[in-house]
Amino acid sequence: MINFRKAGLLIGTLVIPALIFVFLKMFGTNHYDLPYYHPEVNTDGSVVVNGRDTLFYTVPAIALKKPDSSAGNVVFGQGQITIAGYLPEICDDSCKVVVNQLERLSALRENIHNLKFLTICQKWTAGNTDYPQGINTAGWDVVTGSEAEIDSVLQKVLKLPTKLPGSKTNSFESRLVLIDAKGHVRGYYHVTDTEETDRLMAEIKILDYEKKTN
Repeated sequence: MINFRKAGLLIGTLVIPALIFVFLKMFGTNHYDLPYYHPEVNTDGSVVVNGRDTLFYTVPAIALKKPDSSAGNVVFGQGQITIAGYLPEICDDSCKVVVNQLERLSALRENIHNLKFLTICQKWTAGNTDYPQGINTAGWDVVTGSEAEIDSVLQKVLKLPTKLPGSKTNSFESRLVLIDAKGHVRGYYHVTDTEETDRLMAEIKILDYEKKTN
């Protein structure tokens, strides 16, 4: 009788956790999965699928200029996570908040070596102390262009929304976009809000973890 009890206890110890795992795997929601933005659509407006998988927009290369006026082609994906955004030539108070948050984010590169930054600006002023530390160095690209070129990149290529929920401003400088290692958009953030920056930092780590486990 005692042996039967021991066997039952052993079976319960092994089987019940396995059943819970299977249940969560099949029916649970993984709250650490980040959304994908901008599904691809056919000419009739229907979403493009490959088997059961929805296909999503892949950010194409950006062809602007580097601060030295040479070609500044920027390619996304290729195993690198990218944080992209815009900074004006003259940095006002709200811009300085963004700069501070960018410097916080750049500290992640010490442990996430495939993390890079892209800053788009209309005019680059060398030695501008308002810019983040480390900008225009290895792993932090800067490209410039005309107002029309920049607006096209921000709205048509990076697809930055004209206004984020809860945002009190429409300025592009306060917003960042997160692009994963395959070139897909995985998030938009209003980084004058510290909580948004915290969320971005957490989601960068999630993408890095996904890449390592895949």
